Amino acid sequence: MGAFSNVGLIFTFCLSAFKATIATSYSFDYAAEVDFLVRQGPRLTGSPAHNTLIDRIEGNLTSLGLEVKSDNYTFHYMAPASTSKALSLVVDGRHMEIASVFPYSGRTNDLGTTGQLINVPGPHPNWKLAKGNIAVVSISNPSLPYSMALGTWDPSKRWAGNATNPLIPSDMIGETLTGAKKAGVKAVIFAWDETITPEKSHNQYLPFKFPYADIPAVFTSGETSKDILAAAKSKSSATLTLNSELIPNTQTRTIYAVVEGSGPKKSHETLLIVTHTDGTNVIEENGHIGVLQLAHDIATVRPERTHIFVFTTGHLRIPAFTKSGKATTRWLNDHPEFWKGGNGQRRAIAGLTIEHLGAVEFQENLSTYSYSPTGKVQPEMLYASTKDLAAITQREWRGADPSFTRVSKPANMSQFGEGAALSDKEIPNISLATGPCYLLSKWDGDEHDLIDMPALTRQVRSFQALRKQLDAM
Repeated sequence: MGAFSNVGLIFTFCLSAFKATIATSYSFDYAAEVDFLVRQGPRLTGSPAHNTLIDRIEGNLTSLGLEVKSDNYTFHYMAPASTSKALSLVVDGRHMEIASVFPYSGRTNDLGTTGQLINVPGPHPNWKLAKGNIAVVSISNPSLPYSMALGTWDPSKRWAGNATNPLIPSDMIGETLTGAKKAGVKAVIFAWDETITPEKSHNQYLPFKFPYADIPAVFTSGETSKDILAAAKSKSSATLTLNSELIPNTQTRTIYAVVEGSGPKKSHETLLIVTHTDGTNVIEENGHIGVLQLAHDIATVRPERTHIFVFTTGHLRIPAFTKSGKATTRWLNDHPEFWKGGNGQRRAIAGLTIEHLGAVEFQENLSTYSYSPTGKVQPEMLYASTKDLAAITQREWRGADPSFTRVSKPANMSQFGEGAALSDKEIPNISLATGPCYLLSKWDGDEHDLIDMPALTRQVRSFQALRKQLDAM
């Protein structure tokens, strides 16, 4: 009997070791997942392509034997103006190129809106100057030091150089758009000046953080901006057509799965693993690849702490879901039982936020007016919210550049990405939210050119190592 008992123990031990090996080594096909994202195209919040991705993620989780729960929402969805008749700018009978549309700014009917072009100086426009007409506002994309927004835990690894990301100036000018509506302006043309190349400004989904303003607004760039400003100086008239459908009661959802921990002293503690699902291209957003890999890892061998995998909707339409914070803020507000640590609630000991994996670096040259890849990966924007987490990250991370890890320190409003929602709730977190300049643009070329698969794989492997550390610590 003793011999059989020993054999049983050996068998059980070997089976556990085998399961652990499988869980650790298993990875699904990252390249196939990237190909799927490329085929889907932009996955704007609530769009058919976005819903298809959410369904795919749910199917993957279900195949692991996990129960998937949904938080279902409805909101007003503004479909993109997708034809030349639906989106056009005509000045004195001449068609002008539109670089991009201000998302959820406003819309016109089939005939568009017509008025005199009035130059309204920025950055704090006096919109009354263009009452009853179309305002033209020149906008710059200034070069700003990385160090202004990004501090690091290790002083020897400070951020160097400058960034020229259109996200920042478009956010600043976007805050003023409601003032144009109140002043009676018919429409607004934001004219990028020579501080940004036309290729870089093209198809940017910016800014995306503001409520519906009910006034159509677009961006121009390059020679078109010069022509628009000259036309405003000569008091020309223009017709802007932005004929887009505003669809009420559009459905979207956040999905999540809970894996109960096995540790008797740790199962009441949670580890939140978060990404968002809506995005404009293969980089924004591909974080579900990393989150699904971590879900695969714990599907066979249960973790000690309870794991919650959250796939958030609404990142590209934040005002429809929460009055402050990020899209994940809505899920946190709706589910304090998983993180807050009060009576009858779980306590989140940490979170991992995964966004923008494998980003390739692009740079523009204003002297040649070109915008092209550098042959390098984009410098990682990797955050750790505490000194202890920074030390763990520095030790375990082998990401985009395996020889160099720079861990940034969130401060005030400087944390980009959905990890900021965790920091706002004082949940310790490690978050990746690398920000290439094309992050929010619909890419006209082959989106495979934006992604470095070896870098993506290293980043996912690094998150696997971090998850193990956080579960066991």
